[in-house]
Amino acid sequence: DAAGHTRILQTIKIPFAAPGTSGPALLGVSVDITERKRAEEKIQKLNAALELRVRERTAELEAANKELESFAYSVSHDLRAPLRGIDGWSQALLEDYAGQLEERGRGYLETVRSETQRMSQLIDDLLELSRVTRADLRREPVDLSAAARTIAAGLERSQPARRVEWMIAPELTAQGDVRLLRLALENLLGNAWKFTGKRERAKIEFSTVTADVTRLTYRQGKLPY
Repeated sequence: DAAGHTRILQTIKIPFAAPGTSGPALLGVSVDITERKRAEEKIQKLNAALELRVRERTAELEAANKELESFAYSVSHDLRAPLRGIDGWSQALLEDYAGQLEERGRGYLETVRSETQRMSQLIDDLLELSRVTRADLRREPVDLSAAARTIAAGLERSQPARRVEWMIAPELTAQGDVRLLRLALENLLGNAWKFTGKRERAKIEFSTVTADVTRLTYRQGKLPY
């Protein structure tokens, strides 16, 4: 152009028979597509930069996952040996000195063994969780009510003096990975157990709530979506 800039034109040429001529003529129409081409080049550069960032973030995530898995294996290895020792010595006490222990003492040792075995299962779950981003989730029916009752029983054994009323709704089920769902329940119910620890009497409820959005009212008279 007059300013010395390169322009890009798209030209369409159409042959036609012109009156008074001995041969065909050629009609050409040109459209300036410079801005469109510049926009396309800009989009291509943005896409290339985005793909590069995605690859970089993916590499960082994979490295973090590998580090997490390595840490989980290291921790599990360091924890398993003392857990096996606690479980083994507790079993030895039960077998060799059962006659010298009163019922409460035997119950305490059984609780110690139960908790060490539960800790071992938590270690296995930790390893499974570290691999969750690289492994397929196992989708299957899970009895949430049964899992909640098991967790509640374990919490009661850990502090038998506490007076807690459990209200666990029956036949609550879900579709998902049983180990991950159990971890979620252990965290939720464990927090409820912990935060009600200062109350003389506590009630912990595990149930479902059904909400009917058609019955909700708002000052503005509009639903928030």
